[in-house]
Amino acid sequence: MRSPMVRGVVGSVVVAVASLVTSVVPPSSWVASFPVTGDLRASLPGRMVGLSFMVAGLGLMAWAWLTVGRQVMAGLKPPLVRMTAYWCAPLLLIPPLFSRDAWSYAAQGALVAEGYNPYDVGPGVLSGHIVEAVDPMWMQTPAPYGPLPLAYGGLLARVTMDPYVLMLAHRLLAVVGIVLIAWAVPRLATACRVNPVFATWLVVANPMLIMHGIGAAHNDVLMLGLACSAFALALTGRWGTAAVVAGAAAAVKLPGGLVVIAIAAVMSPLAGRALRFASLAIAGAASVLTLVTIGELTGVGSGWLSALDVPGLVRSPFSIANLIGMAASGVLGWLGEDTAAEQALQIVRLVGMVTAVTLIAVLSLRSSIHHAARAVGIALLAVVLLGPSAHDWYFLWCLPFLAVARPGRRLVVTITAVSLIFTIAAPLNSSLRGATIPILTTTALVIAIISPLLNHLRTLHPVRKPKTTVPVEEPVRVTAA
Repeated sequence: MRSPMVRGVVGSVVVAVASLVTSVVPPSSWVASFPVTGDLRASLPGRMVGLSFMVAGLGLMAWAWLTVGRQVMAGLKPPLVRMTAYWCAPLLLIPPLFSRDAWSYAAQGALVAEGYNPYDVGPGVLSGHIVEAVDPMWMQTPAPYGPLPLAYGGLLARVTMDPYVLMLAHRLLAVVGIVLIAWAVPRLATACRVNPVFATWLVVANPMLIMHGIGAAHNDVLMLGLACSAFALALTGRWGTAAVVAGAAAAVKLPGGLVVIAIAAVMSPLAGRALRFASLAIAGAASVLTLVTIGELTGVGSGWLSALDVPGLVRSPFSIANLIGMAASGVLGWLGEDTAAEQALQIVRLVGMVTAVTLIAVLSLRSSIHHAARAVGIALLAVVLLGPSAHDWYFLWCLPFLAVARPGRRLVVTITAVSLIFTIAAPLNSSLRGATIPILTTTALVIAIISPLLNHLRTLHPVRKPKTTVPVEEPVRVTAA
């Protein structure tokens, strides 16, 4: 397999076949009784075989991606978008990877179709095949998502209640998200004077985006695609349209609305703080109005704002606030301060969010286009690290914005290393919760595969566009009157 494109396709096919063994599916689904893989699912040794092939397939994809990266650094221009499409194709019809969230999306759409308010009740009020694969943790919790995916899911659930078909429909939204990202990233890179081929490789062809986006069908990818498109539209002078698209991104998941920081920077790149705040207020107001309008037009409403703390039920180790809060709670509990121990985590989480909001306010003053891109990336990263919950795919939020913000070698190596780790270690997510032997075995496989791949990172360095490069669509400059 000398061609990295072929190697990546083979890796994707291996992942697709392994998913028939390792993914959580409704017992009534065709996957549960599929020949050979259905038998492997029924035993621990069989599932371990599936996990081994899954990690191997992910390793092949990561290896192919790094090989293409070296070609890009050497000045070549491989067909990255076509390559990404080939790598995604085997994943389109498989059960969701690494997470049960896509089954929750299907069930929440069914809630809408059945006349329930998904912001008041959880999927537990339903019965039948639609809730067979929903994670028990989320059965009684309201939906923390915006009105767009819920209204979309409700519309489809009025046609069919087959959870597999509904899951595939939500994967289609992830495909739309990746298409939008592939359209926007080269334009953002060119405007920031970064090699668009390099940015496309680092973001669009990234196996972390492919696996967690297409494979797991997370709606975060649609949010990200809309946010990137809003920034790209702002660069053409269509600020009103950009603000509306930013509101649509927030209507998927609220963090997508932070792209208004970049929109405001493009609206008044040479202005002082007063005009910058005015631009931010205008863009923000248009986005919020769009968000509220979408909720009203779809009939879903804005009750999801009260459910934003639902993801915080998971005490993720990726959140700095969680780590500090759990450590403080443990120490206080050991000292016998039980009441303080119960409150410690919530207090630390609150401090983390206040810190993140303060940082976002400071970043809103950034002026140049690449500084604005970096500001959005850092703001989203702050929400992940300082927020109440963080999953590995949340790190996708900041990926395109940091990739186009003239990243230096250290940042490129960091992004690449994180992408490799969160790709190959993805099977260690909630799908293995409580399974000691699979966790230990998969961890050993991940370490064995990641270690040699990380040695390739020393050759990676971004190739910037010359200073004379003209952006694809020259941003409109506006100065204070």
